[in-house]
Amino acid sequence: MAEIHLLSDEIINKIAAGEVIERPASAVKELIENAIDAGATRIQVQIEQGGKKKIQVTDNGKGMGAADLDLCYLRHTTSKLTNADDLFHLHTNGFRGEAVASIAAVSKLTITSATQEGESGRIIVKGGEVIEKEDIQASRGTTFLVEDLFYNTPVRRTFLGSETSECSRILDIVLKTAISHPEIRFDYKVGDRTVFTGVPGELRSRIAEAIGSKVAKGLLPVDYTEAGVHVTGYISPTTETNGKRNHQFLFMRNRPIENKMVSKAVSQAYEPYGAQCKPVTVLFLDMPDMEFDINVHPAKREVRFANGNLVFLVVTHAIRDTFTKDLEAHSPIIDLSDEFMGGTTPASQTTPAQPAMPETPAQPQNDLPWENPFQQAKPYAAASQQPIQQQARPSFASKPYAQPAKPVNSLSDKKSKYDVSDDVQDLFSLPEYGKIISLEPDHSKPAPPPETPWAPPSFFQIANTYIAGEDSNGLLIIDQHAAHTRVLFEQAMESLQNNIMQDSQELLFPELIDLSKQEKEIFRNVDEQLRKLGFFVEPFGGDTYQIRSIPSALPLSRAAKAVHDFLNDVDENDTKNDMVKFQEAIAKSWAKTNAYQAGDKLKPEEITALVGQLMITQDPLKSPFGSPTLMRLTLEELSKKFRH
Repeated sequence: MAEIHLLSDEIINKIAAGEVIERPASAVKELIENAIDAGATRIQVQIEQGGKKKIQVTDNGKGMGAADLDLCYLRHTTSKLTNADDLFHLHTNGFRGEAVASIAAVSKLTITSATQEGESGRIIVKGGEVIEKEDIQASRGTTFLVEDLFYNTPVRRTFLGSETSECSRILDIVLKTAISHPEIRFDYKVGDRTVFTGVPGELRSRIAEAIGSKVAKGLLPVDYTEAGVHVTGYISPTTETNGKRNHQFLFMRNRPIENKMVSKAVSQAYEPYGAQCKPVTVLFLDMPDMEFDINVHPAKREVRFANGNLVFLVVTHAIRDTFTKDLEAHSPIIDLSDEFMGGTTPASQTTPAQPAMPETPAQPQNDLPWENPFQQAKPYAAASQQPIQQQARPSFASKPYAQPAKPVNSLSDKKSKYDVSDDVQDLFSLPEYGKIISLEPDHSKPAPPPETPWAPPSFFQIANTYIAGEDSNGLLIIDQHAAHTRVLFEQAMESLQNNIMQDSQELLFPELIDLSKQEKEIFRNVDEQLRKLGFFVEPFGGDTYQIRSIPSALPLSRAAKAVHDFLNDVDENDTKNDMVKFQEAIAKSWAKTNAYQAGDKLKPEEITALVGQLMITQDPLKSPFGSPTLMRLTLEELSKKFRH
């Protein structure tokens, strides 16, 4: 008897469903695309419990008659292909004939449809089998009602995210599709609550509805063609620093797609303008039919290009061409006429004299200027115009040695386990590379004279990014962002787990910010935790919110960005209804967005407090994200570097 056998239709359908319908958002995507192909001008999406309990997609398209209803739920049935060559000349969203069949195989699916001619009907399919069919009266268009998704594939249901996570993924699908079709009205509801409404209009207006009017207003139009590749859309200027990763939208003939090469091209085009530049891009690609293939992924999510390098270059050129046009449009006009070339400039055009720059002190020929490896060579420290070796450095001492004033806790004035205590004796007694970092004197070496107490490690900043100090064993270098993130993470966890409110400062004039639809949904779920951590944000009207209070140590200039970054970052943490994981996700996001950043200049007392706080955390050697907070260079290692 042969060991190889044919699979049953039931198993085949479930396998196909697993490839096409990965989660509720996949079902929404397929049903919306079918509605667009049906010529709909209005599409309504309503879900319950993240789409697990219910998904309903209603359109006003051309609808289906009884004959089409009998076929639409079967595998590989489509109205968009007649032969294999049609696969290379696609102008529709759906074409594989697997979407409806895949949904019907793993849910209870009710399809109600009516044509313009008045032919209508309803069919109910469960697990791929028809359980009811009837003739009813209905309005023109089609309604797909998906209930109990994955009821017969419990393993797949187990691996779904939390309700909030799945709602967010569905919103992402709705927004992407709405942006690609600004001429169609979209309505998205979670239960009875309206989350997004897209009114038919032009592309910039739709971007404003999806992302925010403030962002959309500043976008630059793109229209560029090279070697048969046409790129259109909008991109943010190089001064934009508040973009999010989920604000990168790429479309191939109005179909939302993903392509790592194009994403890299966008990053490379913005690269010369600094790492802090986080662009918002909405780009539409078009090219000859034979130059791309959309049929490489079961869910039609990815696209393959015949000449990927060409597409990469064209996208890069399109973005930089847009920057050039914007620069030319806003550059001052320089008059090169004879009147201004070699002649006398009219009094009305005289440029005010610029103040003379102070002369730089002459350097002795034999002296080498101090070089900062992170900047251009500078002979003197900018702040004091004194050699770097002469700058004052903050000191940190503990009993029983010379004891300075208690360092100021720049994070919070209240007493907590993170405050630097006078009783701390061994803040640096931590193993690193087999060595011991200690504030205690080294008794193996001669003791200092009684009148000269032992000096504890002193610290200073390097490139406003790292904190450096020395002790008897060598050089200690701390990453200020990673270190501060560790401190803030543990403080946040203490507040969330013990229901403690962190100190905050109330703003005299509340700051207004616009939240995207996705950010608003996330905010609804983390508002309570934000208040515990010092942020008080409340609705002001529409998509506008007002920041009333911020954490005490956070500069006002970073308040809006901190809120945006927090909401964007916490969305990426799938907590699956686990309270501890949820608190950790909140604490990590809050710590990362509120910590000192690379380039922040710290005061001596802030440096001292940060080092002290780091050393009494539960895990001072790494940030909550696993990156190291500090490193050591021993005297032996330094000697080897200088070949002693």
